[in-house]
Amino acid sequence: EEIKSVPVKLNEGETKFLLDFKKFLKEKSNLFKNYKVFLLRNLSRKGIGFFLSSGFYPDFIIWIVGKNQQHIIFIDPKGIRNLGNFNDDKIQFCASYIKEIEDTLKSKECNFELHLNAFILSISKYDEIRSVWDDGRFKNIDFNDAKQEFAKYNIIFQEDSDYFEKIFKDFVNDY
Repeated sequence: EEIKSVPVKLNEGETKFLLDFKKFLKEKSNLFKNYKVFLLRNLSRKGIGFFLSSGFYPDFIIWIVGKNQQHIIFIDPKGIRNLGNFNDDKIQFCASYIKEIEDTLKSKECNFELHLNAFILSISKYDEIRSVWDDGRFKNIDFNDAKQEFAKYNIIFQEDSDYFEKIFKDFVNDY
């Protein structure tokens, strides 16, 4: 009759993310030797969600557990063409609201150090969005300057070979 898969099948960007993550963990195994690393697929509209003006359920949650610290990284692979500009709630969540949540949680007494981060992983290629993003203001901006502007808002591009280094930048710098 009717077959239902929960969660739904991975799309191309999500599949690439998982394969790249597996490769990254293998290549950087020394970095994680004192940690347990978990990757969770978040359920859409039922899993862990954040509510600004609308709900945001990041597709993946990376949870890294060490002796006295935990890193939780929310990742949402998505096409960003239709988000349009940096004011989108999902982007604002990744750029700043996640750190407000981290600060609130850090004010609670607990026996470990907590680090929260969130990223939009753009499956849209930069060249495909530069002429339309934020009313085309990136059309004539130097490529590296533009990518740095996106990075300020925790938007990284899956087309970049070093995108996992960008996701784990704080983790790598701490250790």
